[in-house]
Amino acid sequence: MLKFFLLLLLGSLGLSACATAPAPQAADLPGVSQREGLTGTAGDPATLNPFKHYDLVLAAGENRYFQVDLPQGWYWKLFVTAVDSDDNDGAELKAGILPAEPAWRSLPLSESAKDFKLKPKEGDQQVLGVANLGPDRMAVVELSQTGAPVQVSLRSEISPLNDQLMRPFGFNPGRAWPSAGED
Repeated sequence: MLKFFLLLLLGSLGLSACATAPAPQAADLPGVSQREGLTGTAGDPATLNPFKHYDLVLAAGENRYFQVDLPQGWYWKLFVTAVDSDDNDGAELKAGILPAEPAWRSLPLSESAKDFKLKPKEGDQQVLGVANLGPDRMAVVELSQTGAPVQVSLRSEISPLNDQLMRPFGFNPGRAWPSAGED
C-alpha cells in the first residue's frame, strides 16, 4: 500500500512540473514548426480531396503544390483565404492554377492566379477557377509565400459544366463554343 502512495505522489509531482512549464512562444520555435498542413512539391503535388477543407501555415520562402483530378466537361473553383497573423511584418502569397495543354477555359467571376499582398493582421480571399474542355487530367495549383508566415485556407468546388455557369454576357446559345484561343 505504501508503494502505491509513493507512486501516486511521484506521479503527481511530475504532472505538476509539466503543468508549470512555460509554453513556447512562436518566436522561440524554429521555422519548421511554423509550417502546418498538407504539403506537396512541384515534382510530387499533394492531391486535394475537392470535398474537404484544408488549413495550412506557410513559412517564409515556402512553395507548395496541390492537384485535383479534373474530368473533361467539369470545372474546379478553389477558394483561397490568406491571413497574415504577424504583428510586425507584411506577407505575400502568390496562388495560381498552372497552365496546361490544351489550355484551361476561364470561369466567370474567378481568376486563374492571384497575388495577395497582406499587411500585418490582414486577410483576403480570392476564387481561382478553371474549366476543363480537354481530356481528363490533373489541375495543379501553386502557392508561393514570402515574408511573415501566412495562414491559408483552401476550399474546393468541383462540378460538371452547364450552360448557365459558362455563358458569357451576350452569349448566343445557337453558336458553338469558341476555341481556346477565341473569346
